[in-house]
Amino acid sequence: MTNLHKNREIPKFLLDKRYLVGSVLFILTFSILFMLVYSPFSNTAWFSLNTSQGFGLTSAFYIVALAIMFISKLLMSGLESKIRFTFPIYILWIVAEVVIISLFYTFFTVIAIPSFEDSFGQIMVKAVGCIILIIALPYTILTLYAAYKSKTEELQLLQYELSLTNGPAKTYPSLVNLYDYNGTLKLTINSDSLYYIESQDNYVKIYYENQDKLLSYMLRCRTKAIEENLADTSMVRCHRSYMVNVMKINHIKKGGKARYIVLNNNEIKPIPVSKSYFKNLIEKIEMFNASTIPTNAPQQAEENTTTPAQEE
Repeated sequence: MTNLHKNREIPKFLLDKRYLVGSVLFILTFSILFMLVYSPFSNTAWFSLNTSQGFGLTSAFYIVALAIMFISKLLMSGLESKIRFTFPIYILWIVAEVVIISLFYTFFTVIAIPSFEDSFGQIMVKAVGCIILIIALPYTILTLYAAYKSKTEELQLLQYELSLTNGPAKTYPSLVNLYDYNGTLKLTINSDSLYYIESQDNYVKIYYENQDKLLSYMLRCRTKAIEENLADTSMVRCHRSYMVNVMKINHIKKGGKARYIVLNNNEIKPIPVSKSYFKNLIEKIEMFNASTIPTNAPQQAEENTTTPAQEE
């Protein structure tokens, strides 16, 4: 492995909490399929779904193993703002997962199945080998997919930046620079092309328009920093997890006791508005001469409209 690869951070999608949870479910599904294929050809594997005892023991092991992986992913998501996750660190983390799950499997086998003939060391070695086989392919697929998503975003962003520099001469008074946790410039964007920003733990997902297409870019940055950077633009915080561009608002509607922003793009679902941010939203709308946006639009089957969950 070259120094370049040793020092390179893993694709940012691998650290997104929703992506991490999805990876656990993907690995779980793959492991069940692997078990169904592997167990009939193994004389040493005790897990089975054919008998009530085998099903109970297998289910107990899977529940605990699943909990271990969920805790591991949550720790990874929580530490990513403090640790620079390069590929070697990521691989070591996966190895630690394998060792911990293998140790649990070994202790579980010795305690729950005392008639098992293999020694502790033999069980441990076989467990490590089996678990590596189970997770190697899913992790490889997930990593390649995350790298593909990351590169796709980078290419879309490059096309967007080229459109700013190579297109017809224009003035962009609201051109802003956005930086990551390390203070590295990651994105230069015209705020007029922004639709909304969604906060995802230690990341923000920026949705913007380029050539009439809605694109997104995931930036490792605090929402507060983004909010400060966009203070003089038409972007405004409307919810603890969302910022919207008031110039892209079609209308604001009511759904029960909650309010939702409908942007002028059919691909975007209605965005919730918190009571604590509603006043700031209206002030920003008025500031940008968008006061004609109705705040009490007719409730045309609003209750039946699928919307994001209201902030608790």
